[in-house]
Amino acid sequence: MNILDAQVDWREDVGNDPRLEVLVDETPERSELRFEHEEGLWTAVDNGYVEYFAWSGDGNDGGFSGRSFEITTIDGEQITLEGPWSSRAGCVNKRRFGPVVDVRLATDPSVLEKGYTFRTGTLTLAAAKQAIDLTDDEAHLERVVKFDSDEPYWIPVRENVGDA
Repeated sequence: MNILDAQVDWREDVGNDPRLEVLVDETPERSELRFEHEEGLWTAVDNGYVEYFAWSGDGNDGGFSGRSFEITTIDGEQITLEGPWSSRAGCVNKRRFGPVVDVRLATDPSVLEKGYTFRTGTLTLAAAKQAIDLTDDEAHLERVVKFDSDEPYWIPVRENVGDA
């Protein structure tokens, strides 16, 4: 995966955090990824690209409408995750797999131009920093802590906001 371009959707008309939108040449196929797990979180990192699922086994199978996902562990073991949940970057960041940043990904340049039809994705913090440096905005990623569980996140912020 190579990062080609990026922009920030500042979401100024709503109360949500800004989102980093990233154009890449390709994303790895799940069959190419190698997953590790810790405390029910299955995570794979490949060249800046991150994929993760929350799944602890039997009785934890209601996510993705019960859909199954075949994954390969770092030891080469094939595992079927039945109905895992998608989780979020903050949960990954509280474990040894982070820091990671949830972003919006595209492989088609027209998606970046239109500003819609992205897919949800996750990058390592290093890859996200590389992406934000490609934006037209003077911006950086800033660490914030959210929720009662003190989950760390990195969100885009403008440089020198309020300076005249």
